[in-house]
Amino acid sequence: MKRMFFVIVALSFLGACSSGSYNIPKREYQSRVQVLGVVPILVDSRPMNYPDSAEVYHLLESSAQNKHYLLTEQLRAKKGYFDVRPLDINPAMTGLSLLAGGGTYDDIGRPLGYQFDPATVSALTRQNVVDALLIVVFSGEQIEENRRSRTKLESLRTTYSSIQATASVVDRDGKILWELTGADSYPAVNLQYPDFDEAHYNRTNQVHVKNISVAGAERIIADGAGEAAEPSRMYRELFSKLVSAISPGLLDSLR
Repeated sequence: MKRMFFVIVALSFLGACSSGSYNIPKREYQSRVQVLGVVPILVDSRPMNYPDSAEVYHLLESSAQNKHYLLTEQLRAKKGYFDVRPLDINPAMTGLSLLAGGGTYDDIGRPLGYQFDPATVSALTRQNVVDALLIVVFSGEQIEENRRSRTKLESLRTTYSSIQATASVVDRDGKILWELTGADSYPAVNLQYPDFDEAHYNRTNQVHVKNISVAGAERIIADGAGEAAEPSRMYRELFSKLVSAISPGLLDSLR
């Protein structure tokens, strides 16, 4: 009885810590995805209400270069798959075809993932001899949010521009087996903020939404990066969410 109690507690803890959602039972996921292919991180340069979006997208593309090799190593270390293979392909060209179907969004603008091109998915899985692909995408979004001041005393609900990261595991037939989207999508860079201090000092209730600078965005993207092997805080947080969510463990077969 005591043993069953600890198993239930452990399962509850793991479930609370997980991110994203499986679209098939985890046991079936384990049997179907023995070899996982990791696609280079993609950047979807969508139009958004931010004047320097091209510069920010360029920063993301530069920072994401070869990061999928590090993600691959972290997934391998968990030993949840027979093999995890990084795909040695051009991310820009791959993104053009893979994301051609476009994305969907919820009612406040959060990304719900992409309609991945089936022909591209099939070709990539076949050429690289993998069961499924892990696809991570940074995209510019317009999301309605309630943001609070630093003092937590004021708030403003409106639409803000931000860079979000979504992720999906897609099988050879283009079926999405797991996804990190919607409310679970990772807020990589907040590009706008409500200027409560300006409103305070001008004695007005009208709060303007301001853009952060390109230099500010660059500092956020690179924040906490050390040597070449040490990624920034943004990538550490994102990869931690992904690895913990899609690394099958011993207890997963009980769920």
